[in-house]
Order: sequence, then C-alpha cells, then structure tokens
Amino acid sequence: MTQTYNAFPFQSFIANYINGLGISNDATTPNSLLHIAPGSILDSTQTFQLVSSSDIVINTAVNGFNGLDTGTIADSKVYAVYLIADLVSNAPMGGLLSLSYTAPLLPFGYGNFALVGFVTTDGSANILKGYWSTGDGATRQFTYDAPIQCLSGNQTSYTGVDLSAFVPAVNNTPVVLFSNFTANAAPDVENLQGYNSTGDAVTIIAPVAGGTAHTTQQNVVLAQLHSGAPSIKYKVSAGSLVLDVCGYSFFL
Repeated sequence: MTQTYNAFPFQSFIANYINGLGISNDATTPNSLLHIAPGSILDSTQTFQLVSSSDIVINTAVNGFNGLDTGTIADSKVYAVYLIADLVSNAPMGGLLSLSYTAPLLPFGYGNFALVGFVTTDGSANILKGYWSTGDGATRQFTYDAPIQCLSGNQTSYTGVDLSAFVPAVNNTPVVLFSNFTANAAPDVENLQGYNSTGDAVTIIAPVAGGTAHTTQQNVVLAQLHSGAPSIKYKVSAGSLVLDVCGYSFFL
C-alpha cells in the first residue's frame, strides 16, 4: 500500500495536537500484526506536524521500517509504538516498535518520530489483544481484552507489586486494577497505594455480614517507578488478594 507523506512546520499548520492514530490488533493475525490508523500528531521535537493518511501495519517479525527497531520481539515486555517519518527525503511514513520510550533506533533515512501508544507481549512474545482509545486528545486509554493477573498474595504490611510486564515504565501511570479479595471474616480490609505514596489510594472493606467475605472491585491506582519498574503496593488485614491489571491511561 502506498503511504502518503505529509509533514508541516507546526507554526504554519493549524491542527489538533493529536487526532486519530488509533492502534488496533490485526483482525486476522492479532499476535504479530498491529495497525496504526490515519491521523496527525506533533513529532518528538514538538516542531513538525506529522500527518498520516493511510493505515500502517507493523509486523513484529520484521526489523526496521514497519517492524521492530532492533533485535527480536521479547516475552512479557511493554513496547512503545511510534509513527516515523523523514522531513529531508520525504520517505513514506511508517511505524516502529521499540523498548525505548524516548529514543527508538530509526531505520536508515528516517529522522522524525512520534510516540502514539504502547503494546504488550505475553510469555510467548505474542502481542496481547486489547483496545486503544482514539480521538482529538493526547490522553488515551488502553484496556486488555482479558484482565491479566499480577498478584496473588496475603501480606499484612504494604508490599510492592512490580507491574513492568503489564504497563509502561512511565511514572504516575493511572492503572485500572481488579481486586478479588477473600477475607477471613468481616470487616477485614484490603488497601492499595502507589509505590511511592504515603496514603491509602484504595480501601476495600469486606461485607459486615457472614464469615468468609468475598469482595470484587475495580479501582485506579498510580503505578510509580521503583528502580525503574512501574509498581504499586498492597496489603490485607487478613485473608488473601488476587489482583488483575485491566488497563491503563497513557499520555502522548
């Protein structure tokens, strides 16, 4: 497919900061092919408006243009998804996956890029299925097709949970978490907080009635960087907790 290329100095082109560029799994080969819909965004230097007019397909089996920037696709990683272009050669616009969130290894002849989202691989290096929001804003939401378990525990003092296999390593990322709390008795308590936070971000109290109380609830907690890994903390007064990652917000 021929890709139409356009790039304009931002000062002379009136446009939304970002429009479109929705990401989606391929309908036939969702484990290895990823689509970037047409749209517009400022490049990483905040100088040029990159305008893509055609669907772009990224293949995880390919290196370079419309593929992975370097190496082979890895297990249980969160990759940055980029729109790439070049203002000098007027080369076709394309896509790129990279483990770098700020400096992807660009193919020869390309000098401009813009982050458009993130994608996660599973334990077999397959792209996990999910749903990416789109629109006219820089705030986007990603939701996993099926929530992914990140914890099964019963610690009674705040304990860290590493989310680096599920969400981008970006500080203060809002993460949607699903709690499945099995208390020993009412009113046992579950608490969640950002890793570097001091207060309780979430408090779930088991129902008053009954002996063993089983409570499920969805909440948003900030994943904060700890030794470079996006992390939260949890604790229960008694009982056990299973925690799933449902999705997260990201900002372009």
